[in-house]
Amino acid sequence: MTMLYGRLAHPEGDGKMSALLRVLIVDDSEDDARLIIRKLSSGGYNPAWERVDSSEAMKSALKREDWDIILCDYKMPNFNASAALKLAQSKKTDIPFIIVSGAIGEDTAVASMKSGAYDYVMKDKLAKLAVAVDRAIREAKVRRDKKHTEEMLKMSRENFRHSLDDSPLGVRIVTSTGELIYANREMLNIYGYDSIEEMKSTPREKRYTPESCTEHEVRKAKRRRGERVPSNYEISIICKDGTIRNLEVFRKQVLWNGEIQFQALYNDITKRKQAEKNLRDSEERYRIVVEHAHESIIITQHSSIVFANSAAAENTGYTVGALTSGGFKKLIHPDDIDMVIDYHKRRLNGEKVPSIYSFRIICRDKTVKWVELNATLIQWEKKPAILNFLKDITERKLLDEERSESFKRTRETLDATVNSIAMIVETRDPYTTGHQLRVSHLARDIASEMGLTLDQKEFIGTAAIIHDIGKLSIPSEILSKPTKLTTLEFELIKTHSQSGYNILKDINFPWPVATVILQHHERMNGSGYPRKLAGNDILLEARIVAVADVVEAISSHRPYRPTLGINFALDEITRNRCVLYDANVVDACLRLFLNKHYTFN
Repeated sequence: MTMLYGRLAHPEGDGKMSALLRVLIVDDSEDDARLIIRKLSSGGYNPAWERVDSSEAMKSALKREDWDIILCDYKMPNFNASAALKLAQSKKTDIPFIIVSGAIGEDTAVASMKSGAYDYVMKDKLAKLAVAVDRAIREAKVRRDKKHTEEMLKMSRENFRHSLDDSPLGVRIVTSTGELIYANREMLNIYGYDSIEEMKSTPREKRYTPESCTEHEVRKAKRRRGERVPSNYEISIICKDGTIRNLEVFRKQVLWNGEIQFQALYNDITKRKQAEKNLRDSEERYRIVVEHAHESIIITQHSSIVFANSAAAENTGYTVGALTSGGFKKLIHPDDIDMVIDYHKRRLNGEKVPSIYSFRIICRDKTVKWVELNATLIQWEKKPAILNFLKDITERKLLDEERSESFKRTRETLDATVNSIAMIVETRDPYTTGHQLRVSHLARDIASEMGLTLDQKEFIGTAAIIHDIGKLSIPSEILSKPTKLTTLEFELIKTHSQSGYNILKDINFPWPVATVILQHHERMNGSGYPRKLAGNDILLEARIVAVADVVEAISSHRPYRPTLGINFALDEITRNRCVLYDANVVDACLRLFLNKHYTFN
């Protein structure tokens, strides 16, 4: 085999490069091959060529290079055009195949062309070769372009079909008469059918609800009359298992297998429709609750009322329209308006303010009502607003005022009674005049130092001012005896705690006053009297009165001794802190005298 592969300059020598042409020559004659190349060069080509003369050599050349054209002698000693043509066709590429032969009959040439050869040129008429090659290459390009276009169209159709098959939406293709010709998997899943045949065999009346069937017929009639029908609408279908589903439909005209058909896309909106129904039901329930509520419900935004229920109108005397057409300042009593406006603005700004408070409003007929407001921050039409529940508490306020006045009178009576009892006790023991009052003052101040509540301080003050009421049962000569008491006399004195309890136990004080009086001589270590209580078994209020009683008694004059002084009294409670006296009470008492310079008046 002889081979030459390369580019040749234009034969006319003008320096220009001709069009490259990759030529595979199948011929046993080297001279004939070179003659063919010269003819192609003179025809405007710059051939890059190779000559082969056997099946193996041709296979190798086809494998090694992509050829633009094959020029083949009809008959060679070891090869022929028929075998070469079959070999070229086996590569499954459209390479133009032209027979170039010195002796071939017309019938043989025609048979070769029917087998796939593009043309034939006699070797003694090579002047026609360049024209035949040019035509063959152009027509091969047309065939390749057409094939490429067909392949792209096929791929596009396949992609389109796959996109329909895999679509998350249900897809149906129907004819203009409504005949079903395609349904994707999701469409079958929506209905619950196993196949398109099952779907086609199910009458529309069994697939649509009666309402949707009626709407379908209306749309169908409009289309027949040429009237415009919306491409987007909703239907309700009956699934295979009998459940109802809501679908949103998008219908449009498409080209399907070369014919105009209609495509319908189905989006399952059952959950959305149920959510919308639930929302409507919820709003209706809310409306019923709001409209039938006895409380006034008002929504305020900035300084305006944007919503008011019928109860608000009824309770203020204004119509709903009048309430929502103006600001809420007109409803508020002048003495309360600053507080209400301040709370309103701060709540809108997200600051912490009381959610429940009361104030007065002025009704349309100028009557004044007390209302209790319960407010919370909400969104109204995507803007911050305040939801207000207003409860008429006018009667409750009047009752509270009456109760307050009654309590005040009762308290004044109680205080007067207690003070009278204290004065009676002091008339029995004139040498200790003012002792109970001073103990009461000190006990209250110790309670304040300990951070006790106002109610506890009132309790302690009341118990302390009559803590010695039991001495009414002790003979006055023993109480005022200027010398040391005998053992029997002291034991009699010790009965005053129990006697005081017995006197007061049936009086309905707001607090257990009688119990404090019973325990005010008990001690933390259990050495006190009358019941030898210890530690937390003794009321805190009794422990406070005990310390105040000891401090005042030691620092004051007595018939049987002069005053021992406040320092002696403070030393006593300091030494016996945690032993006889409560540690917290002692510490509070010491802070009063040592740090705050407390004195008895």
